[in-house]
Amino acid sequence: MRTDSPEAADASFEDEPVTWCDVAPWLTGHGTDPEFFWIDDDPADASPEVLRAHCDLIAVLMLEAVPEVSIGELLPLLPGDVDLIPDPALPTRAANWLLQSSMFTTDRIRPVTTAEILKSRGMGTGSVIGLLSRLVELSTDQLARDTDLGPDVVDELLDDLEIIARWRRATGGDDVSLLAPVPAYAPAAVHEARHRLDTLTADTLPVSEQDDQSVAADLTARLNELGERDREVFLARRLQEPYARLEALGEHYGVSRERVRQYEARALTDLAEWLENSRPAQFLLTSAVRMIDVVRPIEVLTAALPPLAEEVGSAERPLWQVLVGLGVPFEVADGWAAAPTLDSAREASRTLVTRRADEFGVLAVTDLAAVNQLALDGEGPRWPARWAADLGYIVYHDHILSATASMEDYAAAILSIHGEPMTPEDLVGRFHVDRSERSLVNQMAGDDRFQRVSRSHWGLRAWGGRTYESIRAAIGDVLDELGGTVELDALIDRLSALDVKPASVTAYAAAPPYRTQAGVVSRAEGGAAARKTPEQTRNLFRVGDAWKLRVTVNREHLRGSGAPLPVGLAAALELEYGDSRRLDSDHGDQALSWTALQPTLGSTRRFFSALGIDEGADVYFVFTDDGRFAVEPID
Repeated sequence: MRTDSPEAADASFEDEPVTWCDVAPWLTGHGTDPEFFWIDDDPADASPEVLRAHCDLIAVLMLEAVPEVSIGELLPLLPGDVDLIPDPALPTRAANWLLQSSMFTTDRIRPVTTAEILKSRGMGTGSVIGLLSRLVELSTDQLARDTDLGPDVVDELLDDLEIIARWRRATGGDDVSLLAPVPAYAPAAVHEARHRLDTLTADTLPVSEQDDQSVAADLTARLNELGERDREVFLARRLQEPYARLEALGEHYGVSRERVRQYEARALTDLAEWLENSRPAQFLLTSAVRMIDVVRPIEVLTAALPPLAEEVGSAERPLWQVLVGLGVPFEVADGWAAAPTLDSAREASRTLVTRRADEFGVLAVTDLAAVNQLALDGEGPRWPARWAADLGYIVYHDHILSATASMEDYAAAILSIHGEPMTPEDLVGRFHVDRSERSLVNQMAGDDRFQRVSRSHWGLRAWGGRTYESIRAAIGDVLDELGGTVELDALIDRLSALDVKPASVTAYAAAPPYRTQAGVVSRAEGGAAARKTPEQTRNLFRVGDAWKLRVTVNREHLRGSGAPLPVGLAAALELEYGDSRRLDSDHGDQALSWTALQPTLGSTRRFFSALGIDEGADVYFVFTDDGRFAVEPID
């Protein structure tokens, strides 16, 4: 109710009638053209036929004369937030384009130019003109509402209730209160009506009886009205799996391929007309597309919108499948509904995973639900986990692993989820494929993302902390930390956290480069001294210009493992602790080193293979003064 004087305002309003130039101000440029004598007329005074003709002409001019100007600029009085679909006045292709491009309301289409619409897939000149003409007409409708000086509030409330009632019936909510909150996926027109009814106290309102029949039943009746061949070809070509080929149907009916194609086209045209003109079907379709958003399980869709699961009798298929056969803007396959296509849903989902995954290729399963802008109440991680698996990702502990092509990537992802060091055995046990622990250790050792934190555990370098290299290095770290000496028992306690056995600590603490005296460990002074001379070393002989060590071939030799050597031999070869050498041989370089408790000879398996020597045989390891190595059988 106005509190100021109404006389002046009312008179001013009446003195300024609305004209076609107010609807489309750019029409003033045609003021001198005799064909545009009507641009200064009030659209409200035009008959329905004249109104439609003027709207069509303005639409043509929008497309031809000003294609690069946005619709909002061309039609400044276009009402805001009006739901454009469902709208029986729109061409089918225009309605499909609005769905596919998410141009659901007038606010969304304002920034778009007519040239951009014409370039869209599936939009021809006729469809674009039909859409633009409807937008012009909406502008005049808004003017008519604005100039209505005496709106019937009761009629408006009844209209709003009828909008909600029609939508509820179309989507299977016949027993839901008209004043119950509407879900987010409901059309904008329903939300607007519900907003206007916030103060309404009545809980029921009868609606037209014409919508009592379900969408599935209505479609069944429409299918039954088709010609027999039209219906059969539609079912065979659009709903049968696999789809029938034109050649096979032509042979069945004794007609040409083109004739079969005509049957199919005629059926599609009739059914598309039904879909376009059925308001309940449009309500249901719009809600389905909005609920799908990008992708959702079909069971979620049919649980929320039960009419989609109702059988279309003539087709013996659920309604959603027949709608897909009609070419609606969503697909259903393998239990998933996607809009506009499954391929686009997969691409959008993979893009989201790539964008949101952390440095280890990990993201929470629930993050994948963000591919949809619309969140449904009670949505948990179950369907995003299923969708991720269908996309080819590994789902582990409610997380998606997007980088599992290599063992090290897989291990890094698992470590990042657990957040604590793990053993190689535990890591490979969590892979979905068989991998060896040894191979994983080799890969982690060469990857900067990992660090060994104990004798048996590995972690991520990003966590920080000291890297475990060996028992000997760990002893050195403790000595450096404590000033050069530490009691043996205290050292054992410190290194037990690194999974090092007390016996190993004791052995390494007493071997070069350390020494243990009176229970105290420190660094040894000078080089390592042999406990026995070469001459005192068992099975070691000096023969000519070579040292020969007699050994019995065992399984470890034949597997390719290195072999420990006596310290006396190291003294004979002048090999000091910390040294590594390469000896010449008939079978390539032979490794020799002293970096552990004992000197070590590298793998000799190739020598035994060449000589045909089996386990249990006695041989000599021969070290010559000129730096060569050989294996000599003992007969």
